[in-house]
Amino acid sequence: MNLKLKNSLILTGTLILGIVIGVLISGRAIHYKMKNARSFYTERGFNRQIMRVIKPTDEQMKQLRPLLQKQAKKNQALFKRCKEKHDELFIEFRSKLENYITDEQLERFDKMQKKRELMHKKGNSSGRRRGGRP
Repeated sequence: MNLKLKNSLILTGTLILGIVIGVLISGRAIHYKMKNARSFYTERGFNRQIMRVIKPTDEQMKQLRPLLQKQAKKNQALFKRCKEKHDELFIEFRSKLENYITDEQLERFDKMQKKRELMHKKGNSSGRRRGGRP
């Protein structure tokens, strides 16, 4: 094998490997950010994120705890209402959509919706990280 071909193969392989690694890291980073955003709507996640940002003293923590719990419950209730409204709108959209598309297209749409619901349930099922750690 001549030297030029060997160098070209090494360069191409290195570029492909770099792209693959970049895509994997980017996907993981986005997943982590989305998980943090979703956790904001749980009481525990809200408290953790606020504490991480403001870093209160022990004395402040005693004073802030009731306020944080109250706000966390409001956030959680708002998120629940928003999700319920979104689900209602999606059901309404589906009923209108079925007048315009074929049964096969509707089946694909329903499959997509089931995957979306499954991902949502997985993302919010326990509020824990992988491995079961809090």
